[in-house]
Amino acid sequence: MLGEITLVQWRCLAELIDNSIDGFLNAHKDGAPISNPAVHVSLPTVDAQGARISVRDNGPGMTLDTLELAAKAGWTGNDPVGNLGLFGMGFNIATARLGRVTKVWTTREHDLEWWGLEIDFDKFTRQRDFHTPVLSRPKADALEHGTEVEIEGLKPEQRLWFSKLANQTNLKKQLGRVYSSMLRPNGVPVKFDLEFNGVQVKRRDHCIWSGPENRERVVQTNRYGPVNAFRPVDVRLANRLFCSSCWQWLPAGESVCPACGLSTSLIDRERRVYGWLGIQRYQSETEFGFDFLRHGRKIELDNKELFDWNDGETLDPEYPIDDQRHRGRIVGEIHLDHCRVSYTKDRFDRNDPAWQEMVNIIRGDGPLRPTVAAQQGYQENQSPLFVLFQTFRRSSPQRNVAGSYQQLLIVKDNDRAREMATKFYAGEPDFQTDEKWWELVVAADEELLRNRNAPAGPAPANATPAGWPQDEAAPEPQAVTLGPPAAGSAPPPVRFAIPDLSREYREDTTGLRWDIHAYRVTSVDPDLMGDGRPWRLKRLTSGIYEFYVDVDHAVFRSATMTPVDGLLAELSYSGMDTLRAEESYSFSRILSNLREKYAAQHKLDAAELAIDASTTFRSIAAGVARRVPMEDGLALYNELSPSEQEAVQRVMAAANVRNPQRLLAEGRFLEYSPGRIILRVFENHPDLFFDGKCWDEPYASLDFGSPAVTEETRSAVVNRYVNLLLDAAWLADQAANIPGEVDRARLLRASLALELLNQNLSQSEDAA
Repeated sequence: MLGEITLVQWRCLAELIDNSIDGFLNAHKDGAPISNPAVHVSLPTVDAQGARISVRDNGPGMTLDTLELAAKAGWTGNDPVGNLGLFGMGFNIATARLGRVTKVWTTREHDLEWWGLEIDFDKFTRQRDFHTPVLSRPKADALEHGTEVEIEGLKPEQRLWFSKLANQTNLKKQLGRVYSSMLRPNGVPVKFDLEFNGVQVKRRDHCIWSGPENRERVVQTNRYGPVNAFRPVDVRLANRLFCSSCWQWLPAGESVCPACGLSTSLIDRERRVYGWLGIQRYQSETEFGFDFLRHGRKIELDNKELFDWNDGETLDPEYPIDDQRHRGRIVGEIHLDHCRVSYTKDRFDRNDPAWQEMVNIIRGDGPLRPTVAAQQGYQENQSPLFVLFQTFRRSSPQRNVAGSYQQLLIVKDNDRAREMATKFYAGEPDFQTDEKWWELVVAADEELLRNRNAPAGPAPANATPAGWPQDEAAPEPQAVTLGPPAAGSAPPPVRFAIPDLSREYREDTTGLRWDIHAYRVTSVDPDLMGDGRPWRLKRLTSGIYEFYVDVDHAVFRSATMTPVDGLLAELSYSGMDTLRAEESYSFSRILSNLREKYAAQHKLDAAELAIDASTTFRSIAAGVARRVPMEDGLALYNELSPSEQEAVQRVMAAANVRNPQRLLAEGRFLEYSPGRIILRVFENHPDLFFDGKCWDEPYASLDFGSPAVTEETRSAVVNRYVNLLLDAAWLADQAANIPGEVDRARLLRASLALELLNQNLSQSEDAA
């Protein structure tokens, strides 16, 4: 029956690895720490009848009496408070899940041989008891010590699963992540090595800004001062009595367990919540959230519960509601050693008081959104998650404010950021720090500054962007000179690196690759040959290609030509020159493949734009709703027609809103309203949308001294936004469902409307 309990393969192996780790921990507690602790896992590579699994460690080993007890289901010789495994139910569930026969071998230093026992389910059934003889085998070295678990008679489905290379690869990655805290050089609570079939498992750390191995990345905020993208957490709560027999916390002041009525099994237990919160260098629809650990082992991965506000009636997601594609980047590791876990060790017990204490420490006891918190009577939140949320919740910087990419630590091309993250996870040395991501952030701000001011030639390195905080360094493009000038000649021209174009480019169908170093140059740069060309691709003797581009050239004044277009065209031409003997390849094929891979940001995808439009309306609605006085929310709703009200109610019902009347009263029904309804509210109440409430555009504050001129100007502002909202509403309500091809011109116009609507969204503290 234990073997019928669902436990995925990595958790089965983790149960056995946990017991090895407990051996290392106990040796340390006994004052005899293991030198170079290691766990070796041997897995079958083919689906064969005799396939077996082995997990062996160099821990202290067990006595024969302890071994006899250790294999009994439900028995534990471990302290349930300070250890990972229980060497009872978890051990038996894991081994029974994988195979029919399990052998456990153990030896201590100076023992004369290995002692062992065999758990054979079929044999037990035949003999109708659970007796098994003591086994022994000789030792190759009298000083060796440790424990080995061998699982034989693997179930057919398990043999097949383990024989697949992809499954073993994913298994190593998963366990490298689960035990990353202990695979680090200064592992917590113990450092050990983990090997799979003789290959060391690499830990999988989070790809974050700042952190122990990166320089500090700090942004300045008006309300919270300097905010580091990496926030350590270490909160020690007062010790409390805990019953080790029935695993219950005692209320403060109690000295007898209320569950079992005993006082003999009470221990004074430490309560500590520690770890860190941070900002990932890329955004992801799934790869964000918190890892929760117990004694260094991750129990839950990418948990997103702390991003939801639950008032007992309504579960209200608060992050990442501001991103157009629902991508997040807040991550963290939270150690919660004193909280109960399930017997399969895949979830912390939400009924344990320790869980709610942790929630209050990490995210506070109220909503993360200040306006919602104030409406519900909560004091200002100062939790670690709240500060990170307020500082980095947005994923789309203001396009008209210099320095906004650095203010949010956002890479403009998220696909590029994710591609670099794969190299970080693969352990490539050049990508272990956040420097390459930082180069892209600075380049985006420098491009924004250049586009605003339109200087002749490259912006000077010491230029300070308009609106840039006076106590912060301005972004500095990477300048490269061509060498010292010749005597009596003019200084050599200066080039500026373009990080977002500098990378390796691959064309998969041909196998071609180019290592590109891109530079922004002036029209008089000698490598542009002085013939007025806008760019040039040059191959060096080292095999590296340098791409020089004059971004101020007239060709780039076209809406359909960018430097990346020029580069991809050059690569395609270069590829055809290399493959000129191959008639099966064409310039158009290579160029289209390169554009699909490296110019995705220029694509007009109706479905993607429809998602962007819906998210834009949600951001607009949230910005307006938080400014609506409590007494006016219901009045706004009552202005809607019955069919419009029904449309809102259907969306709220689909979102499982539990207290719709409260949302109506607060005006938050707008967050569940289709675009056409938000447009209707805008036409009736434009004053709710401007002057920093939703957009920074002035409206009520306009005053030209003449009432007629003022009113004409206000009407022009409203009409301009009505047209933009009409295009966005068309995109949100229809584009994703239109069969066949969507008219390109209409799609382009609607995408530009989205850009303009997002451009002036208010950046106030609680902006959505």
